[in-house]
Amino acid sequence: MRRIAMVCLLVLLPVFSLWGQIFEYKEDTLQVYPDIFEVLRSPGPYGNRITLIQSDSIAHKVNSLVEINKQSQGKMQGFRVRIFFDNKQTARAESEEIATAFSEAYPQVAVYRIYENPYFKVTVGDFRTRSQAMQFMLRIRRTYPQAFITRENISYPQL
Repeated sequence: MRRIAMVCLLVLLPVFSLWGQIFEYKEDTLQVYPDIFEVLRSPGPYGNRITLIQSDSIAHKVNSLVEINKQSQGKMQGFRVRIFFDNKQTARAESEEIATAFSEAYPQVAVYRIYENPYFKVTVGDFRTRSQAMQFMLRIRRTYPQAFITRENISYPQL
């Protein structure tokens, strides 16, 4: 039993010594480390190394996706909940009131007020999945009974 514990300790020790370096919080890791495979190959704080055996096409694909994400300027396909959609004469004032009231009720949720001729729209949230948007929509349904989910380009949400 002691031998198994010692072997586990010796196997996991190098992993934990690199853990902090790999998952260290950076302001923008895409700019600091453009190639994650080079980071993994570099020696750790105690000289430990990780050997990667993989196809070059995997590294190429990952690096090309990183480049695409850099060019997307912080936007991705996702979902928002639309709480107002109208084109009558008072729509502008109503959209301002609804956006302000929502911001006061839910200060942690982003509010977007948009004018697309001839409609004024108020959408809220940045959700990666439809199910996340649905959960939020059900939470606000009592206050905004006309709310519905829409697919839009969203800002990268906090993970």
